Amino acid sequence: MEPSMEPSMEQGARTAVRCGDCGGAAVRSFGQFLDRDRGRELCWDAELHCPSCDLYMCEHSGPGPMPEDLRTALLTAHGPARLRLSGPLGDPVAALRALREGAGTSLGRTRELLAELREFGLAGTTVEMARWRVRLGERGVTTEVQDGFGRAYRYVGPPELRELATGGGRVGQPVRTESGFAAWVGARPAAELAEPFTFVVDLGGALRLAPRRSEHVACANGELVLSAGEIGFQRSDGGGAGGAGWEVGTVSNLSTGYCPDVVSWPAVAAALDRIGLPRPGGFTQAVVFRRCPDCGQCGIVREAHYVCVFCDADLPERWNVDDGCCLP
Repeated sequence: MEPSMEPSMEQGARTAVRCGDCGGAAVRSFGQFLDRDRGRELCWDAELHCPSCDLYMCEHSGPGPMPEDLRTALLTAHGPARLRLSGPLGDPVAALRALREGAGTSLGRTRELLAELREFGLAGTTVEMARWRVRLGERGVTTEVQDGFGRAYRYVGPPELRELATGGGRVGQPVRTESGFAAWVGARPAAELAEPFTFVVDLGGALRLAPRRSEHVACANGELVLSAGEIGFQRSDGGGAGGAGWEVGTVSNLSTGYCPDVVSWPAVAAALDRIGLPRPGGFTQAVVFRRCPDCGQCGIVREAHYVCVFCDADLPERWNVDDGCCLP
């Protein structure tokens, strides 16, 4: 993947909302950008327009962190970007200072950010990663911003299930390396390994694994994902990852909580390749999710029969489960 040497200093999206004045369909336009003078201050703006009653309202324009719902919409519309080192780190203390000043977090969390930057890269919106690139560059740390990692999927299941599933902390265990997978698989009982596991690929591109009956939203700690489904491992004669002798036997995008499109496979493949696991060339079970434009129910298309099982309406050929999040 070719890095983007000049990351965008602004990024925007639109969502459909209900007008508070007339109740009609309104459009909320919003964006994230960097201060033009110094290129290091994170800013955002948002405005609302209702064509039915001609309401126009500017909600915000200026510095500050973007509300999480709008940030989620940006990531859903454009996918995440990743910031990676483009040369030797040099002075780790300088990088720590830049990260701590920019994030405003504890020293412990700042060290975690630095470890992520060194090993796999930081992930977020393109504008956020452009900001980090500027801040780190001021401290002599050279980085590059990469994008094109595909769509980010947000949880679209029942809200009460999300609250219940994420109440006890993160369930999914991140597996990023060959040795990490060897340690993880070595700690699993034989009965557990005989079944597929719940998995997600997080925004950082890491594979997160949990027992099969775990909710995907819990595996992801309620966060956005690049893909989600079920994955099964089997013994391999070829040595497998980390000398553990395993490979991927089955893998699907079956997740009714995130309903990822079949085109999310490259994110899964990249996560498995990073671990060094032999894998198939695509989903062994590719699940086609669609939302009915008439009744609003989300279901699975079987045998290319694009008809809603709830109301018999025709279903679109393209993925539309979360179209309400962002407008084209």
